[in-house]
Amino acid sequence: MRKLNLLLLFWIVFSFRLGAGGLTYQFSLDLNRVVDGKLLVTLSPPLVETDEVIYYIPKIVPGTYEIYDFGRFVSGFKAIDESGKELEVIQLDVNSWKIKQSKHLFQITYLVAPSWHSKSGVPVVFEPAGTNIEAGKNFVLNNHGFFGYLEGKKSLAYQISITHPDRFYGSTSLTDIQSQGNTDTYQVANFVKLADAPIMYNIPDTTTIHIGEASVLISAYSPNHQVTAAFIAKGITEILKAQQAYLGGTLPIRKYAFIFYFTDKVTESGNSGALEHNRSSFYVLPEMKADYLLQTLRDVAAHEFFHIVTPLSIHSEEIADFDFMVPHMSEHLWLYEGMTEYSAGLVQVKYGIIDLNTYVEMMRDKLVAASKFKDTLSFTEMSRHVVEKNYHDQYNNVYQKGALIGMCLDMKLRKLSGGSYGIQEMLRDLSKTYGPEKAFNDKELFDVITKLTYPEIGDFFKKYVIGGAPLPYKEVFGWAGITYEARQTAKTITLGNFELGYDTLLKHFTVAGITQLDQFGKKMGYQVNDEIVTLNGKELTLENAKEVINAYWGSARPGDELRMDILRKGRRGKYKRKVLRASVLAIEKVELNTLSAMPPDLLAAEQKEFRKAWINQ
Repeated sequence: MRKLNLLLLFWIVFSFRLGAGGLTYQFSLDLNRVVDGKLLVTLSPPLVETDEVIYYIPKIVPGTYEIYDFGRFVSGFKAIDESGKELEVIQLDVNSWKIKQSKHLFQITYLVAPSWHSKSGVPVVFEPAGTNIEAGKNFVLNNHGFFGYLEGKKSLAYQISITHPDRFYGSTSLTDIQSQGNTDTYQVANFVKLADAPIMYNIPDTTTIHIGEASVLISAYSPNHQVTAAFIAKGITEILKAQQAYLGGTLPIRKYAFIFYFTDKVTESGNSGALEHNRSSFYVLPEMKADYLLQTLRDVAAHEFFHIVTPLSIHSEEIADFDFMVPHMSEHLWLYEGMTEYSAGLVQVKYGIIDLNTYVEMMRDKLVAASKFKDTLSFTEMSRHVVEKNYHDQYNNVYQKGALIGMCLDMKLRKLSGGSYGIQEMLRDLSKTYGPEKAFNDKELFDVITKLTYPEIGDFFKKYVIGGAPLPYKEVFGWAGITYEARQTAKTITLGNFELGYDTLLKHFTVAGITQLDQFGKKMGYQVNDEIVTLNGKELTLENAKEVINAYWGSARPGDELRMDILRKGRRGKYKRKVLRASVLAIEKVELNTLSAMPPDLLAAEQKEFRKAWINQ
């Protein structure tokens, strides 16, 4: 009996010294208690054995390549001991707080404001990486915006308890969840895994589809109910099945979550898009008629889902142990984003979701977009320094030239192997070499790929990825019977070559600039800030703009009349409706980076075989 009592006393004392959190972080968040647009975060921390400790909120998170300083949304930070007394806290910088007498630390509390529509200054947080607090409507919990970690204790386990309004549901890829009443409790192995799993709470619109052995959750929040989870599921199921086939018939996951937030307002960043995670992806997209979103949903979902390969199965040490405060960036953005973007398009053409001409136009768009960046800049150099001022403006080239690097590498591999081996097989081999639990050394990856493939691939990396040589477009496209011209002059139909803008208040496209007007544009008489109402009698909207403009380009001939109804603001600030009209002119224009797929009957036998091996067409 005495031994039992001593043991019981030991555990009481030990548990008290550990604090309420024991050896884990125990956070709580009540979504019913929004005060001044903020939520109170309460933490029972793990045992602290030092007299001082620093609490961190992330400065940057994986996949964003931008310093966001999430600590700027935190206020009222308090550290409390066992008796309820406040401990001294010194805020070291925007993202870190030093707690004195931290051996007595029992609880931490602070308020978090949402990053969405926060007007918190520059840089504006890209919405898929941010946080949203709409009391009674929707909560976007990108966990790195609410929860942090203590110095030296990032690898401890987390328990997150979230109390939500009636009928609300938390959409996430997390699987270790216990629910009691209106409180969900999530168990997560460490901070890296917590930050990698966003949660969205709202009245649910969800559906689940099964791809092989993987369960795929689709969750949608559409304030005006224009887009549903069922519509998204129907639209992307074909893509996911194609990706399953592309990856050899199996997926390296058992659960995945697509989480969509559709907005009927302009985002503060002015952008829409998605952020990838290992087992989920979070999307912020404009709310519009669902049919107009279909191909966008397919493209963006295909890209984000392919991140289950890179970086889930193939990633560097910099990603495996990401430093949220002093980031060390990998030099392989060509792999993480470029190869992923290329694969997202390739899978669609290879498995018949889009045709060859659509795919060629897709690649031509990337050629044109890539020409606006520094083509001679080393891609590995840009990747290593992407968060720095001198390189950050080159980041978006990962989706343009990065994808083109992937394409050229794929075609080079197909050429060397006689069609039997491409990046599809290369990624499978790399996944076997590494996998989710084994990271590669940044400096060794090119050598590893060269050993897996051919010596010529090592030369390719040195010349085009490490070096800044222009990619050999004419040669590689020629293998597949696609004609590439870097520059050619042709007569073309235009709208006048004005800069197109969009007025979110009046919901009209606008003439945003006229410095590059061609001869036809001058005949039309455009003025800056003209609001475009109709084009040849058809109302021009965000939903139908591509269809209406493409119809004009496809049918207009020199001498036809173009009529555009516009609203033009007068001296007193009132808009007056005007009609602009002129006879269509064929304008001689220099076109850069043109592509044209030769019809099958004009292909040489070798080109036919290569095209079949490359894209199965």
